[in-house]
Amino acid sequence: MSYHYLFLLLFFLTPAQAGSSEAYNFIKFVKEADADSSSDCNQRGGLRVFIINEHPSKLIDIQLDRYFAQIRQPGRSMFALRSGHKLPLGCDLVMDSTQRWEVINAEFISRNKAEKRYATIY
Repeated sequence: MSYHYLFLLLFFLTPAQAGSSEAYNFIKFVKEADADSSSDCNQRGGLRVFIINEHPSKLIDIQLDRYFAQIRQPGRSMFALRSGHKLPLGCDLVMDSTQRWEVINAEFISRNKAEKRYATIY
């Protein structure tokens, strides 16, 4: 019976992110100042957040949740990101509160399947 509780404890302590998916290892978030010093993000003292697919050749199907002021926001971003592409998500500082994104799922996807699912590949 104690093994059952140990399993449940480990299950709930394991992040819900797609850590078991190899594709997850190729996703990276970076923060950069906007090139335009007058952008709203720079004016607020924030940095632009980008997500990058670092795999040398494969597309990755990504699902993201967004958090604003530490509160998960409704909806989920879902898209296919091509190899080497850097996609802007938003500013890390909005109305004096932090904003961040979290990968919920990441899987390799074929171009054909990505086009059928999303029409656009980033």
